[in-house]
Parts: sequence; C-alpha cells; structure tokens
Amino acid sequence: MRTTPAIRFPCTLSTTAAAAIVAAGLTTIGTGPANAAAKSCGFEFTWTQPSVIGAQILGRGVAQCDASPDEHRLVLALEYKQGDRWETASSITDATRPPAPPGHAAYEVSAACYAGTWRVSMSVTGSIQGNPFAFSDHTGTRDVPTSQCPTR
Repeated sequence: MRTTPAIRFPCTLSTTAAAAIVAAGLTTIGTGPANAAAKSCGFEFTWTQPSVIGAQILGRGVAQCDASPDEHRLVLALEYKQGDRWETASSITDATRPPAPPGHAAYEVSAACYAGTWRVSMSVTGSIQGNPFAFSDHTGTRDVPTSQCPTR
C-alpha cells in the first residue's frame, strides 16, 4: 500500500512558533493487514521573525528527519520589502542531510542591518526513499527602525 504525501506538524524541536513538515509516503509490504508508514523531515524557525544583533539581521532554523533523506537541499534567506515585492538580501544553500532524533541540522543566514521590513524565508526540496518533496515557508515580518540600523 502506498500512502499519499502528507503534511504534519511536529512537536517542538526548539523554542519556536513557526513549524513546517514535509513528508513523503513510503511503501510497506507485509503478510498481514496492509500497514503504511510516513517518514518525514521537519523544519522550524528559531525565532518568529528576524533578529537584530549588533549590526546584523539574523535568521536561524533547524531541521530534523525521521529517517535520513536521499536528498535534502535547503535555502534559508533574509528578505526585505521593496515596494510590494520581497527582495533577497542574503541567502545560504545547504545540502546537509538532517539526522534522525535527537540530532538536528542548524542553519543561519545574516545580512548587514538596514532599516526596513524584514522576514526570513526557507525552501527545501529532496526525497525520502525515492519520494520527492518540496516545501517553503517564511517567518512573520519585523520592522527595523533607523534607530537600530541605517536607512537602506
């Protein structure tokens, strides 16, 4: 029996408010009643919005997988609002395969601090046992005043 891809929400990996799970269905074979299992990878932002630390805007998150994925490519970006569009100020791409619990993979992106509206975004693609997945999400926004950072 093949399960369909699903999204489920995890228990907290760290202190955070934003959580997302990407899941891929797996095939199980047995002589008794058909059983299906879903293996998944989860991602959580460390903060609900970007942080300002010194002269930097920071975004952080962690990922953890039930089973090691075949492929895992995560992009974590800091974005600022330009008119009605979101522009990328800085991004990192990481192909590290997150470990199973209790381990996790940690990600951080930073950019020079400028006044404006900011958010952290993430997108991940990969596969678990040949089943592809893709997911994206973003934090809430943070308005950074000129008193914290210079004007862009």
